[in-house]
Amino acid sequence: MRPTRPTIVAAATAVVLAGVAAGYVLQRSSPQPQHPSAARPAISIRPPAAVVAPVRPVHRAPAQPHDRVAAAAPTAFRIKGAGFDIKANVCQMENVRPLDPPGDQLHTVCWVRSGFGVAPGSASGGTSYILGHAWAEAKLVFNPLSELASKEINQHPPQVNKGVATIPVKRLDGYRITLRTAKGTLTYVVRKAFAVRKMQAADVHSLMANSPDRVVLITCAVAGGVDLDYNIVVYAYLISSVATM
Repeated sequence: MRPTRPTIVAAATAVVLAGVAAGYVLQRSSPQPQHPSAARPAISIRPPAAVVAPVRPVHRAPAQPHDRVAAAAPTAFRIKGAGFDIKANVCQMENVRPLDPPGDQLHTVCWVRSGFGVAPGSASGGTSYILGHAWAEAKLVFNPLSELASKEINQHPPQVNKGVATIPVKRLDGYRITLRTAKGTLTYVVRKAFAVRKMQAADVHSLMANSPDRVVLITCAVAGGVDLDYNIVVYAYLISSVATM
């Protein structure tokens, strides 16, 4: 029997859908084809959560001089630090349930063009959410990030806020994320990362809040060749922007 993809839970932005902020769950898929590039799990909607008002990030990086870059769809992605350097194309997804990140999953991350976050820009007014896959059975696009972060799951005590336990991940602090669009290049710095149980991800207040000038990455936790019942979540904040000439 061929292995099945583990569940990824991805919380949505605090975009109001039918009067509520909705959470999204990337569910266990049916048995996958032999080639991992063809395996595409789907995201289905969770029961509605309470409306979460936008909040300003506590750990936002100090503002730096930057060009005005109009909001636009990201086309290229990079996250770089001491442990890895991931470069990927960025696909656009329609906000249709179940959400199913397309692409080869080896070199592609996904951004939903409407109803699930905002387009990145120098004054975006909200959060841009990037979804990428990590899997124990194959080296998918976010495996390097996930494997490094997941090493800390048993190293730190959980932090409980409003009944939801998250485990801090320190190794990603300071990593730089770059998004390229037709309008320019946007650079973000990672200020916070954590692991959270998959079915509790949508209950994390800061994850659901539509914070300005922020990028959130969400992927599965993978450690030692095993898929864990956690998501790895990364918060990064805009530090510079360069307009396309």
